[in-house]
Amino acid sequence: MKHYKISIHIPFYIDGNYKGRFLVLKKVCKNYLQLSKHATIFVHTNKFFKKNTKKIKFIQHNLESEHPHKLTWKCRKLMYSQKNDFDIFIYGEDDVIFSKINFKYWLKYKNICNNNNYNLGFLRVEVNKKSKQLYLTDQISKIKYYVIINSNKFAKLESSYSGFWIYCKDEFQKFLKTRYWKFNWKWTTASGILLLREMSAIGWHGENLNGQFMNRYKATVIPLVNKRIHKSSFIKHASNKYANDPAGLYGTIKINELLSNNIKIFKQYNFFCRVILRLKFKIYSLLRFNLKNLIKH
Repeated sequence: MKHYKISIHIPFYIDGNYKGRFLVLKKVCKNYLQLSKHATIFVHTNKFFKKNTKKIKFIQHNLESEHPHKLTWKCRKLMYSQKNDFDIFIYGEDDVIFSKINFKYWLKYKNICNNNNYNLGFLRVEVNKKSKQLYLTDQISKIKYYVIINSNKFAKLESSYSGFWIYCKDEFQKFLKTRYWKFNWKWTTASGILLLREMSAIGWHGENLNGQFMNRYKATVIPLVNKRIHKSSFIKHASNKYANDPAGLYGTIKINELLSNNIKIFKQYNFFCRVILRLKFKIYSLLRFNLKNLIKH
C-alpha cells in the first residue's frame, strides 16, 4: 500500500486527572502511525508537554479566556498552512481509534462516493461490558433509506457524525474555501452545552447538524455487503461510556438492529423539508437539558 503523507490533528484538553485519558490517547496515536510511515500527529492541548517525538508533536494553546471547547478549533490554522504539504488530512477526537482496516476501507470507497457527491461514512461503536454486544454512539434511529452508486447499494446514515473526519488533499483544499472552515457556533443550549466540538468534528459533511445543511454531499453513506453494514466502517470509541451508562440516558442502538426491515430508496430533501428539519433541531438543541449531570452514577 502506498505510503501517503498524512496530517493528523487531535484536540486533547487537560483538566484534573488525565492519566487514564492519556493512555487512551497513546493507543489512538499508535493506530494512526500504522497508517503510513509518513504520518505525522499534532496533538493540540491547553498545557505544555515535553513529549514531542519525530512523529507526534504536542502544541500548546492558551485558553484562559476562552471556553474549553474552543480547543477543537485551534488546529485549523496549522492545518490550513499544511494544505500543500500532505496527501490526506484527518481530524479526530482523542478517544476515536481509527485503524488500518478503516483506512483501507476509506481508500477503497472514497472516490466512488466523492465523484457522486456522497460522503463515505463511519460508525463509532462501543461494547457493552455485560452483553458484549456492539452499540452505536451516534445513530439514534434505524437506517430507513439506501442509495445506488455505480450499481452498488449504500445505506444512508441518519446521522453523519462520528467525532472524526478524513479528506484527501483535493477535497480538503475545497473545504478550506467554504464558510464552514471558520464557522463560529455561538448558540448555547438551556443546559449550558456549547455545540462547538460537534461543529468542528463534523468537518464538511454536516447534514442538519446544528440545523446546518452544508450542501457539499447529498448524504453520508456506508456500503452494504450481503445486506449488512460494511464492518470496516466501524471505528472504536475508546471511552466506551455510552453503551455502559447505568442511567440509560444515551440514545445508543445495537449494531444488529441498525437496518430497518424495509429500507427505501432515498430522495433528496426539498427546501420545505430542510426548513422543518432546521427548526426542529434548533428548538431541540436550545431546550434540551443534559440529564446525566443531574444524576449521580
